[in-house]
Amino acid sequence: MELSWSQLTVWALRPTPVTAAVTFALFAAVLVPLERLYRPFARGPARRPGLRTDLLFWAFTPLVGKAATYAAVTAVVAGLMRMTGRELDPFSGTGWGAVGRQPLWLQALEVLVLADLIFYWTHRLFHTTQMWPFHAVHHSSEHLDWVSSMRFHPVNDIVSRVFQAVPLVLLGFAPAAVVCAIPVVVTFIVVTHANVPWTWGPLRNEFVSPVYHHWHHSTEPEAVDKNFAGVFVLWDWLFGTRYLPRGRYPERYGVFDKGIPRGFWGLLSYPFLTRSSRQVEVGLRRK
Repeated sequence: MELSWSQLTVWALRPTPVTAAVTFALFAAVLVPLERLYRPFARGPARRPGLRTDLLFWAFTPLVGKAATYAAVTAVVAGLMRMTGRELDPFSGTGWGAVGRQPLWLQALEVLVLADLIFYWTHRLFHTTQMWPFHAVHHSSEHLDWVSSMRFHPVNDIVSRVFQAVPLVLLGFAPAAVVCAIPVVVTFIVVTHANVPWTWGPLRNEFVSPVYHHWHHSTEPEAVDKNFAGVFVLWDWLFGTRYLPRGRYPERYGVFDKGIPRGFWGLLSYPFLTRSSRQVEVGLRRK
């Protein structure tokens, strides 16, 4: 049965608490034992500070963030329709391009590549001074593991998802291709935060690994503003932001602003309070 954009939206952009809980349980069943097995090599206490906050974000981000993204994408595409005078249904399988006639496997690969390229530049945008307070929420965890992967401020999450979703809608990628790509992207997000010393061996220069992304979260000076890619290391290599020293693993995570809140509600309000007061020049470049 052919999927429509509306069916895809129900499954992927507007998940129920049940689907969110099942996703969490599946990752927990695989990654908790692996983190316990490899923990002597990837340092961090088993019952770490901030775990409760990260669990709250796991409940908040997949549900509220994706629902808001659904609304935002619909609004943006509707605005484009009015501006251009074109007939464009954001929940159909067609857009303004011919990509929908390509083989499904090729579309799925293109979705992965295009979405990751957009993510790379959106990620860099959030490392600028004006946008950093929202992304600092994600970097605020000082103990990185798979549970910390969903510690995103909703503004960060919504902007990133809209920037990725709108081009896919406009180009007319088949919904089934997007359905194939979404689990891959989510798996990379969660696994690359896991507290395991994996580099993917001979594929270390092709795909983002846990060690690779952990360096992105490191506060060590040489790692600051490096490793922005989410799936393909290619983008960091092309744009000069790749950093992966052999035989080393980052030891310090977090942000340089020690006044950042530790709790869930404090982190949600932090970007607005910081931006309004202008008391601190934010960003990882501050040393």
